[in-house]
This record gives sequence, structure tokens and C-alpha cells, in this order.
Amino acid sequence: MNQVFISNSLTPIIENAGSTTWASLAHTTAAGDAHDSAMMGIWDPYGVQFLDGTTSALSLIAPDTLSKITAAGGTYATDSIGAHGNIAADQHAITVNPTSPQWLNSAFQVVQAMPSGNPVASPIIQTSQVKRLRWDPFAAPVLQKLTINLGDDGAETDVAVDDVLQLVVLITMPGDIAFYEAQINPGGAVTSVTPALGHAFDNPKRIYKSAEYVCASTTKETEFNAFEAAIDGTDQSFSDFVSISDNGAAGIFVEAKFFGMRIDAFVTINGNKITGTRGVSNACTNGVGSFAEVISNEKKAQYSQGFHNRMYLPTGGVTSASTAPGSAGTGYDRLVLEYVNSNSSMPGFNKAGNTSTCTLYTPNDTSFAAEATGIFYEDVFGLSRLNGDAGATAVEYNW
Repeated sequence: MNQVFISNSLTPIIENAGSTTWASLAHTTAAGDAHDSAMMGIWDPYGVQFLDGTTSALSLIAPDTLSKITAAGGTYATDSIGAHGNIAADQHAITVNPTSPQWLNSAFQVVQAMPSGNPVASPIIQTSQVKRLRWDPFAAPVLQKLTINLGDDGAETDVAVDDVLQLVVLITMPGDIAFYEAQINPGGAVTSVTPALGHAFDNPKRIYKSAEYVCASTTKETEFNAFEAAIDGTDQSFSDFVSISDNGAAGIFVEAKFFGMRIDAFVTINGNKITGTRGVSNACTNGVGSFAEVISNEKKAQYSQGFHNRMYLPTGGVTSASTAPGSAGTGYDRLVLEYVNSNSSMPGFNKAGNTSTCTLYTPNDTSFAAEATGIFYEDVFGLSRLNGDAGATAVEYNW
């Protein structure tokens, strides 16, 4: 089972006090501090209450189970769940970060409010079933951008009248189609893609060529600039996927239009490849928590078997991902829980087939300074590192 839960509130999860039922949750597209009616909650099915991290009884994982070595005269860090005492200047604590932290509750469910109808929820997950927890702060994706320097290789890049220049672009889509579909048109059908989307994405690598440009002089800089102007923004088959821009006298920039797309490019003269310098201006990275990622994963979860209401019926394609979560609207932080079916030894089921994933997205501008703005989310899942802000670094537990 693959499930995705999304909070668009600066308070990632609902507080326990006064929130006694799932009906206390409230759907929103972007909201500030509303910890008594947040969009998502961590439910204790046995204690019949929401977990908010305010006490050990209302947490899943004990943070700061082990401490780092302290400097001379230093003290143990304190935490909202208990506090350590001082240590002498010549004493040290063991330096390790826990990979198998202490569970404080035996089971939980992730519950999210929907725009209409019943809230959706995960199955009851026994904490003994959880095998991995990974929390990553938001990281903006970066489009790959190449530099192609055309005029730096001496006689080989000399041009003559009637020489033919052409740009060749190699495009690879290593990710899944939903990621790119979400960027093209998250609200409906994919349009203005040539060739048709199915052909473009079914082929793991595709080669595109620009229109041919015929040189009118022997001046390299003049002709290369005219070549760039001729192919930039024209209705070429590759212009739906890459953009071309001028790089001064040196050559051109070729930039991908989709996050996660890998490109390579070169220029030919009369069909022969120019060996001018080719470099990477921006390296490609998918990042963490962009709108494209979140809505793509949400759609995949709904399409397969992920989002169910309390009667285990599909929700009908309603999405919660927002281009402006929280207040700043930058993107989402991501928490992934992997757990196994307790009946994994059933005939016909292998270990991989019994591994489920529960992904939680929360606004990356959430503050962990107070319970009302997210510190209990940090404490529920044991994200704290010696009172350091959970937004600073990734956290991973493996059991």
C-alpha cells in the first residue's frame, strides 16, 4: 500500500487538547497557526486520542535518546520531553545518533481531512511493523542547464557561406511520467507536446534536432548569434522540452524545461559534430517537496490503492497538494514511513509485496519553535537532534 498525506497548515498536525474525534480536522489549501483544527493528525487507536508530542504518552518516538560528546563545561541538551542534568567539565557523553529509537506508543494511524466527505486514514500501523523513518527538509529542484561554447576551437569551428548549423538535443526521462505531467498541466489534459506524450515518454531516450540554419557570412560570432536567435523560441519539436538562450560570444545555453529531465546537446556543421567546449551550468536535481513531486505522488497513491476513506472506497481524484502551502508557499518537507504487513509470511506474499509506504508532506515554512507551529510534530516522530531545529538536517531511523 502506498499512501500520501498532506498538511497545508503551518501547524503540521492537530493538537490533542479539545480534538477528540476525526471530525476536528479541517481541510485547507494554505493556512497559518491553527493547531486546534489542523489538516492532519496522528491518531492513537487504543488510547482514542491524537498524539501531539506534548508528553511522552502522546509521542511515538523518544527524541534525543543518546547524546553527543559535550565540550568542557557543557551540559546535556534539554527537550520538551524531560530534561537531562548537568555533567562535569571532565565528563563526556557517548557520541552516537540512534538508528533504532525508543517507541513510546504501540500503534498509530495517520488521518487527513478532505475537502468533503469522511477523512482518509492509514490502516492501524503497529509501531513494531515500522522498519524505516526518513525525514527530509524541502530542497528546491534545479533544472539541468548546459553551456555549449561554439567559438573556441580554432579552425574546426570556422564557418563559410552556406554552411548548415543544427542543434541536436538528447533527452532522457529517468523518472515516472506523472512527475512531468504534473508540471505541464496539473489541472487537466497534457497539451502542446510534440510528439504525442505517449511516444515522448515511452522512449527512455529521444533525440531532437532543431531547424537547420544556413550561414550567410564567414564571421563566427555573427553566425552563431544568428543561429541561436533562429532556433530560440521557434516551433521546434524540442522546444516543448528545452529552452535556448544566448551565452554571448562563446555560444549558447540549453536548459531543460522539466525537473528531473536529463539532457545532452551538441551542434553540427554540415552534419559534423563541433567539438567546442560543453559544460554544465546547473546540475539536475529533483530536490524534495516541490509541488510537482507532491501532486504526482498524491495522484499515484490515489490511482493505485493509497487514499481510502473510512469505508475503503476511492476518494475520486480529489487532491490536496497546493502551490502555496502554509504562508510562504515555498514547498513541502517530507516524512516517509515504511512498514511491513504483520502477515508477511502468508503463502503467495513475498517480503517486498508486504512492504507499505506512508508519506507525510508538511509546509516547509513551518516553525518548530512552539507547539502551536509544529514542535509537537517534531516530538511525535523523534526528529529532534539535541534541540536543533528539525528543519536543518535530514533524520533517518532504520529498524
